[in-house]
Amino acid sequence: MVSPSIGTRILQAREELGITQQELAARLGCTQAALSNYELGKRRLYLANLEKIAAALGKPMSYFTEPTTDEGDARDWARYPHR
Repeated sequence: MVSPSIGTRILQAREELGITQQELAARLGCTQAALSNYELGKRRLYLANLEKIAAALGKPMSYFTEPTTDEGDARDWARYPHR
């Protein structure tokens, strides 16, 4: 699955935690370049990898997979992660 919105959400969640791409990549066991490509929507992201990313970032899978209508909605996830 390749989706710019999923990549954007990975970036937002990572920045919320205040960690770098290098730090998250180390937690995931991938390269910083691979993580960068996930965030940019340039690399295929398999479900198993998305599950690892969600766990590492402390977000439910729905944070990454449910559609949003605008950027404001994505920011709402930070306030209401239990949706």
